[in-house]
Amino acid sequence: MLVMATFAGMRNVLLYSLLAWVAYAAIWVWLFSTFLDPLPAFVRVLGITIPQMVIFYLNLMVLIPRLLDGNSRLVYFLLILGVIIVSTTAGGFLDMCLDQYYPFHTFKAIDRPYYVSFIARFFMSVMPIIVSSLVSRSMQVRKQREESLELKNKMLEAETKALKAQINPHFLFNSLNNIYALSQIKSDKTPDAILHLSDILRYVTYESNQNFVDLKDEIKSIESFILLQALKDDDQSNIRIEISTSNGHYKIPPLLLIPFIENSFKHSNHEDKTKGWIEIKLHAADGKIKLSTANSLGHYTPANAKTGGIGLENVRKRLALIYPDKHKLTIKSDREKYCVELEIWLE
Repeated sequence: MLVMATFAGMRNVLLYSLLAWVAYAAIWVWLFSTFLDPLPAFVRVLGITIPQMVIFYLNLMVLIPRLLDGNSRLVYFLLILGVIIVSTTAGGFLDMCLDQYYPFHTFKAIDRPYYVSFIARFFMSVMPIIVSSLVSRSMQVRKQREESLELKNKMLEAETKALKAQINPHFLFNSLNNIYALSQIKSDKTPDAILHLSDILRYVTYESNQNFVDLKDEIKSIESFILLQALKDDDQSNIRIEISTSNGHYKIPPLLLIPFIENSFKHSNHEDKTKGWIEIKLHAADGKIKLSTANSLGHYTPANAKTGGIGLENVRKRLALIYPDKHKLTIKSDREKYCVELEIWLE
């Protein structure tokens, strides 16, 4: 991809530079036509622009890439000096010949000293070298920027895959623990728990490999997780869930929201109906997703709540990678409760 971008960049440079040369020659023709006939004006402009174009493209496409960028600086500068000398000498004699066949009919132009042509040709030789060097430098900066961006994207992709690889075992480990607890008490809810887990497994297996999924699919997985948790206790009066969305096709990374939900159930001690409680609100509208969770701490201390374990630390990293400057995550805790506020601004 980078090679294709570099080729496209060089093609654009050639296209725009040729257009610039055409405009440059047209200006010279217009200037010379004020005191020369069209044919002599055109011939003299060709005598100026063609040597400059040769120097420009020779420096841009041959000397700089092969010598200057290849650390052969001494050879490069010696060749550039030779190009200037040859161009100045040949151009000076060319002007002297053109003065005989297509002379300028301007004041004192015919009687100018011969060395004036060589001085003019010297500056005309230096100019395309300077311009082509600036263009080459601009192309190098752009190439470095593209390489840096490509490397950053590859690192981002690799790190995101690594983070998702952490999510799946962590998420499934906790779910299996819940089913194991049901099986130990020989609960009739164990088959339902396995069914909900199969829905979660299907989502984890097929959807988590994608970079983005529909929000409705993430919500469905969240609801399966909540139902899985609810099977452990018939009394859910201390758990309040509110989920609403105006567009279920908003795209978000898979398994981005579940760790917050999981964290609330894990550390709220919601089995205690007098002190334990959970509140979860998820709203999506106007290109924004807002998730808020709050739960009692139970035996989970504020010091531990700040870290949030593997799940929340993982989400922090994913948010920073995928939504830089487009999300706001606030986590607050005290001795009694733990609160999370997450807002994501979607493109």
